[in-house]
This record gives sequence, structure tokens and C-alpha cells, in this order.
Amino acid sequence: MSFPSIGSYNHQFLSMGNVLSGALRAAQLCLLTLALGAGCGSPTAPTPPEPPPPPSPPPVAEAPTLSCAEGVSRSTVNATGLEINFDTPTAANGEGSVTVSCSPASGATFPIGVTQVNCTATDSLSRTGTCSFNVTVSRLSTISRTTYLAFGDSITAGEVTVPVGTIVIGPGSVTRQVVVPQAAWPAVVLRTLQGRYSSQSNSFTVANHGLSGEQAIYARSRFISSLNTVRPEVVMFLHGHNDISGGRDGAASGAASEIEAMAAEARGRGIRMFIGTVLPARTSGNKHILPAFIDDFNRRLEIVASRQSATIVDTYAALVTDVNRYIGIDGLHPTEAGYAKIADAFFQAIQNAYEVQ
Repeated sequence: MSFPSIGSYNHQFLSMGNVLSGALRAAQLCLLTLALGAGCGSPTAPTPPEPPPPPSPPPVAEAPTLSCAEGVSRSTVNATGLEINFDTPTAANGEGSVTVSCSPASGATFPIGVTQVNCTATDSLSRTGTCSFNVTVSRLSTISRTTYLAFGDSITAGEVTVPVGTIVIGPGSVTRQVVVPQAAWPAVVLRTLQGRYSSQSNSFTVANHGLSGEQAIYARSRFISSLNTVRPEVVMFLHGHNDISGGRDGAASGAASEIEAMAAEARGRGIRMFIGTVLPARTSGNKHILPAFIDDFNRRLEIVASRQSATIVDTYAALVTDVNRYIGIDGLHPTEAGYAKIADAFFQAIQNAYEVQ
């Protein structure tokens, strides 16, 4: 058995000393590092920095909103309604693409009356905003006849005694008739037609062929001439006052016979005749007609109308309710208020016959 030499032990001892010395230095270094706030141990890779937080999502827009304009109003002569275009309202807010639709849509045919239009805005998140407005379609009245002949005596011409026709000359009161064309019942009929049927206002003709002092028994040739000149679609006829005013024998029957001949002439031409009854009398006037003569003649006119498919216009009834207001102081010619009542009676008859429904 051999033993290591003393030199070998010395070498090992020196090696161990070196190790202990290195360990001591390492411990001292660690203590120093701890004192400085660092850690000890084996070196490691540096800790990576924390990643930044993800960006916040963009804010979501408010839900869409709509604001509709005021309602739309239109007029038409068509019974079925009217095609109407309107501006589609513009949406505010909303996410992404915003679509706007209305029901009924612009360009649709809207019926007569009031229709509610509902509009909706829809964004990409299916959120909606709404508004509504009304479309009002009114129908303009129309009439199928536009050319009229008014035929008669001074009451058709438009003679009045009050308020513009009364004068005083010397002792006592003297009256005279003054023709006031704009007060005459044919002129009032024309204005009424133009007002009621505004879309046709430039199409109307009402020819006033009233002749002061004329008797119906002598009017036929002039009547035929008027038909040839005016070529009316409708005749408004008010005549006979001068025939019966004196109560002459046979005057009523002769005048009625001639009026029937004129009605037959119009009928043969395809022209409808509206015959006004003789007006009531204001018995205090010096030109008044006896009520019995008026009643008899008006019955004759009704017979004429029934035979010739004419229409009776009861102008007598229109004025008899207030004779002192509607008949002038001469007892025969209407006042301006009376002429307006006559015009209204003729207009109502024409409207009933020819207004388009």
C-alpha cells in the first residue's frame, strides 16, 4: 500500500484554499450587491417590458335621427288622385351607412284626402329613427260646360233702380233704370263659375244678350241669331215680364208659346235651356206686375219646360222671401242684392246638372 506524498497533500490544500478564497470573494460581492438593492445568484435574461394596452375601440355613433319637413298640399282635377314627389328627409347620426326610406314613396300616386307618409332611417347596427308628415290632395271642382248664353229683357241686361239709379228732378221722386253690367245676374254667374272652378277660370264665356223693353213674343229671331253667334252649350233664359206687365188678353199664352218655340230651337241644336220664372212684384212700385199674372205665367213656363226637356229655375222663389230687399222701388227690376240671388239660383241649377263628380 502506498501513501500520497507530502507534496501531493500540499497541492490539494492549496487548491482547496483557492476555492474557499473564491467563494469568500463571491459571498462578499453578493453582500455588496444586496446592499445596493440588486439580487444575487446566477445571471438571467432581462425581463421584457410589459406590452402596451390594446387601443380603445372607436366610439359608437348615436342612433340615427330623422326630421321630416312640413306637410305637402296639392290640388288636382283628377278623381283618382295625384302623383306627388317630395324630398326624402336626411338622417343625422347613425353608424356606418345609413339608409332612409319612406312609405308611400316619393313619386307615388296619392289619393284624394290626407295620407300619412312614414319615413325610417336605418344604420349598420340596425338602429332606426323615424318621422312622419302628411300629404293632402284636394280635388279641384270642374264643370263640363263652359259656354253660356244669358237671354232675356232688361232684367237680364242688368237694369237697377237702387242703390245707384234713383234721382230727384223737380217736385216728387222720379226714377230711372240704370244698366250696371257688373251687377247683372249673368256677370255674377260668370264670377261664380270662375271662383268655383278656378282651374277653368279662363275657359268660361257668359254672353249677356239681355235687351231692355223686349217682349218674349217678339224675341225668337233675335234668340236664333244669338244661338248662331255665341254657339252656347247652355242657355239661361229669363223673359216675359214685359209681356204680362199690362195684363193684356192673350199676352201670357202668346209669350209662353214663343218661349216654347225658342226652347224647341235650342233642344234641336242639342243645347239645354234653363228657364227662370218671372220675378215677384213689389206692389208699392209703379211698374209692378199683378201677382195673379205672375202665378199664371210661371205655371205656363213649367209646362213649357216639361215639354222641351228644359230645366225650370225658380227665380221667383229665390226673391219672394224678401221682396222689399230684392226688388227695387219701381216694383219690377231687382236691386243688386236681387240680381245676386237670381245668379245664385241659375248657378245652383247649372252646378247640379254639370259639375263633374
